[in-house]
Amino acid sequence: MTARTAGHAYSTGLELVLNAAGSALQILVTDNGRIRCFQEWHEAGRATEILAPALRDMCAALDIAPASFRRIGCVAGPGSFTGIRLVLATAAALRRAGHAQLASLDYLQALATSAVMRRGLLYPSPVMVVTHARRNLVHYRPFCSYGPQIPAQPLGPVELITPAEALARMAGEPCHVCGGGLARNPREFAPETTGRGPAGAPDAVVMPELTEPDAPALALLGRHGDYFRRDIEPLYVRPCDAAENLGELAARQGMDGDAAVAELAELLTRRPGSRD
Repeated sequence: MTARTAGHAYSTGLELVLNAAGSALQILVTDNGRIRCFQEWHEAGRATEILAPALRDMCAALDIAPASFRRIGCVAGPGSFTGIRLVLATAAALRRAGHAQLASLDYLQALATSAVMRRGLLYPSPVMVVTHARRNLVHYRPFCSYGPQIPAQPLGPVELITPAEALARMAGEPCHVCGGGLARNPREFAPETTGRGPAGAPDAVVMPELTEPDAPALALLGRHGDYFRRDIEPLYVRPCDAAENLGELAARQGMDGDAAVAELAELLTRRPGSRD
């Protein structure tokens, strides 16, 4: 905790927010809600080698110790399996090195909140988030705006659906729509030349440029997060490709595919510490 915030009983102190659920690595440092530093790296596949050195250099430039973070907000998904694991493992290590509490932040909520803040949307404006999951599948979740000072609130669970199904959800009422799934599926979501919305949802205001959360939205979610002294579980919605194809992958390595699948199932369901 810095000297400036130490005397304030209600200060949130030094806070770190990490996000790698999408196509960018985002690192945010705030002090009592005020943004001190924000970095966004668009280096696909290099987040693992970038995060630790970037965080070290940010802390050195701000003259703070990595162990001094009071709270760490972790964007736990849904999104990139590798990016989510990287963020959660880094946050878990920092928690053990210092005294930080951790909070799980929702990637889709961060995007919806970014749309609310960019457009100044008031209650009860609907915002729908569509992000890429895999070929012909998107993560979809509807939100309601409560104004730019409050994180957008979910109206339902995260769904794994086709782009066509997401488009049908958008057709019911005027709404704002954002997320990387729009640009990845232009056939469904590209606006018509004569209107603002895509064919089938003419009243939807699409924001294809909003593919990653904005720093103010991440700071707002971090400030309102629920923090605990324990590690964060990842938010996976779709099955892991490697797990789904484990039998075939094992057979290619000369192993028994059925045995590999059975062993994975046992490893995923046994109690922690039940076997060395």
